[in-house]
Amino acid sequence: MAEKANILVVDDERGIREGCRRILASEGFTVDVAENGAEGFNLVGSKPYDLILVDLMMPVMGGLDMMDKVREYDPEIIIIVITGFATIETAVDAMKHGAYDYLPKPFTPDQVLAVVNRGLEKRLLSLKARKLMEERDQHLLEVAREESKSHTIVNSMADGILVMNKVHQLVLWNPAAVKMLNLNGKLEAGKDIGEIIHEKSLVALIDRALLPDSSQYTAISEEIEIKEPEPKTLMINVSVIRDKHGLELGVVSTLRDITSMKELDQVKSQFISMVTHELRAPLSAVESYLSAYLSGAAGTDPRTNRQMLERAKARTHSLLDLVNDLLQFSRMENKRVERKKELLDVTGILTGSVELLKNRGEANEISFETNLPEKLPLVEADRVELEVLFTDLISNAINYNVKNGKVTISADSADHSLNIRIADTGIGIAQEHLSRIFDEFYRVNSPETRYVTGTGLGLSIVKRIVESHYGRIDVASEVGKGTTFTIKLPVKKEQQRASE
Repeated sequence: MAEKANILVVDDERGIREGCRRILASEGFTVDVAENGAEGFNLVGSKPYDLILVDLMMPVMGGLDMMDKVREYDPEIIIIVITGFATIETAVDAMKHGAYDYLPKPFTPDQVLAVVNRGLEKRLLSLKARKLMEERDQHLLEVAREESKSHTIVNSMADGILVMNKVHQLVLWNPAAVKMLNLNGKLEAGKDIGEIIHEKSLVALIDRALLPDSSQYTAISEEIEIKEPEPKTLMINVSVIRDKHGLELGVVSTLRDITSMKELDQVKSQFISMVTHELRAPLSAVESYLSAYLSGAAGTDPRTNRQMLERAKARTHSLLDLVNDLLQFSRMENKRVERKKELLDVTGILTGSVELLKNRGEANEISFETNLPEKLPLVEADRVELEVLFTDLISNAINYNVKNGKVTISADSADHSLNIRIADTGIGIAQEHLSRIFDEFYRVNSPETRYVTGTGLGLSIVKRIVESHYGRIDVASEVGKGTTFTIKLPVKKEQQRASE
């Protein structure tokens, strides 16, 4: 298929269109281009295509709209999304609209060819599998024993394939199905599937497809959950093969592991829920304060009105913190983050972060103690990212501290590393939460943290910054006694000797 494949590139950027066309044409593909979704869909109606590369954001008919129309016209066309906004949300949306894969901009010729070749292989395998399912061969057992090309193709498919005859005997299978269903032992053609498949829900689905009441359906699809040896979710598609008289000849079941897609959906739902929750409270408070001020319900006392406006300002500040966390996380996710590293003395950055947050700590009756040597070895780092790192950790030490609590910042060098410790005397973290506090959007829910706002991204950002500087971060905590974060950043040998 690779030599005769017809490929369509749809993108409003001329450079992307022409670049893809040249890369693919040089490999022997027939390539057409279009500058928007409407023009691309018109070409689909005039010529058969095996694969389409489509941009998401276009002025005339966006990528998702075009994908929906192409799916209605020919659901077998492989669609690969090319986008400069590759996020979890865009990936989920693209997959739900039928995309096979997505290619984030910018990309190299090798990346384009790799994803296109995978897509064309999937196209070829899908067509072969469909042909296999439509075959009306009454001797399916003979097909299983035949060393044919179809058998080889089925064995190489990423999706699982199980073929049974009308009396529930196993006829054909592939390694993917064996792996997905955890089938142990040697499989034998002609064996009853009830003795082989331990997932009763799958057996029941096959039985249901063979019932007379299901004769009007071409296929029945259902998700099943597998618990052992590891949890996974499979999408099962069962198609009954019938002859021209409507007599059942057998059943073809295709299995696709959609565990990762379900996880993406769950992450997306958690993210939306978290952001909605964090935005609602401060926005409602700001609206209430401003409504009271504008309506005159707060009275005419300038001091009272000023207090209300200051509270509204504090609430908007928490909203800005949320937005800044999301922007910082998005930046850290970007593979092309530009870091301006230089040799830095962290003493000044640490004391600057303390001074920045000192008033906020004193307002909560929290004291600060800094134990920093006169001279510390320099580290090679990005100044802005270190400021974000220390500000986030000290801010957490304030937020999760207790009244009349204390924040201690100390540092020393040993074993070619600079060790920085930020400790508090706060509420602490239970042991069951310590392994997850660096996960994205994870927050410890307890009565003590009820009124502390946050996105659950701060510590995730902190860990990414430390690891991007080839360091590590450890945490030790005890409930009711406080938490200590230790950051270890590498020091060059000459810098350590100079400091000594």
